[in-house]
Amino acid sequence: MRQIKAKGAFDLKLRLLLGLEEITVTHRGRQTRNSFGWGRNCVFCGKFPSISRFLATVFRSVSFKVKFLVAVVCNCKYFDVVRVAQSTFPDELGRTVNELTVRQARLQTQAATGQRIRNAEDDPSAFLNVLELQGDFQRLGQYSDNVAKLQVRSQAIYSASSQLKKMTDRASELATMANSIRTKDDYGAYASEVNQLLENALALANGKDSNEALFGGTSGAATAFEAVRDADGNITSVAYKGNSKVRQVDISAGISFALDVPGANESTSGPRGLLKDDRAGVDVFGHLIALRDAMKTGDKSAFPDISTSLMKDESGFIESFATLGAAQSRLEVAAKQNSSESISTNQLISQESDADLAQTLVELNQLQAAYSAALQSAGKILRISLLDYI
Repeated sequence: MRQIKAKGAFDLKLRLLLGLEEITVTHRGRQTRNSFGWGRNCVFCGKFPSISRFLATVFRSVSFKVKFLVAVVCNCKYFDVVRVAQSTFPDELGRTVNELTVRQARLQTQAATGQRIRNAEDDPSAFLNVLELQGDFQRLGQYSDNVAKLQVRSQAIYSASSQLKKMTDRASELATMANSIRTKDDYGAYASEVNQLLENALALANGKDSNEALFGGTSGAATAFEAVRDADGNITSVAYKGNSKVRQVDISAGISFALDVPGANESTSGPRGLLKDDRAGVDVFGHLIALRDAMKTGDKSAFPDISTSLMKDESGFIESFATLGAAQSRLEVAAKQNSSESISTNQLISQESDADLAQTLVELNQLQAAYSAALQSAGKILRISLLDYI
């Protein structure tokens, strides 16, 4: 770039388009002895007392038989001469068009999908927030699934426990009625009924949930209880195949919940066994077997103790119902809380990632107008050639 100082009150910009070259000359009206040359052709040289003589010299130049675009602006002090390479305009045009194309494609995708953020480069900060919120949403979904499974399991436990309690209730009635029985046939009939109650109780105790023993604890055994039978197929004893441990399940952030009811607990610690617990004197199968055998033999002296034992069994079921009821209430509260938090989290994700459709369409229309204008102006400029001015 050269600066040619002059004297006067004008600011002159000359743009010379020579096909491959563009030259800008700014004159601020001051005389000078400097000269500006391009190649071997001298645009001007020597002194120019006025702008008019300067222009006359330029247009009389034999080397430059071209037309100039002249703009005159007031109160300037020097010439600025800038030479621009041929590839500048096409390169800049390509970058501009590519940028507009990429931005249009992004906005079109946002309008079609409704999502403002699809990749990290779209909005790094918002993208990180969305990832964290999506992780929270997935965890809440897992908590909700856990609660739903526990609710189904609690219903299965309650249903089986209710049926088992009916068995012991009927057995207790028969034990009370046994004192008034007079004939051996009546004892035999009652003994058969108690034996059926025993078989039904065993079937209920071996109920399953998700192919796992309902009252087997955490053992994973297919059946919680296994019966030992005599030659006639009558049950003589029942052995517990599970354990007294319970499974802890996460139902919300930092909160675990245990719902399992072990079928038996022969130790002095841990959760209470539903069908057998030495601490509470509960032994449903043992007491039913004792009642059936007493009915067969007609041993009236055994009925009072059996009745007392069966009442303990009933008390165990009642206590289990109270525990299950409290557990179900807690699960309902957890389910509502998880559902509410999931809705709130989903709304936050939507605020961060969803596109504002109205704003997106407005921006898309603006970009399309800019893209069209860029192509139109480029088409006009690129058609200009030195041959047009010779």
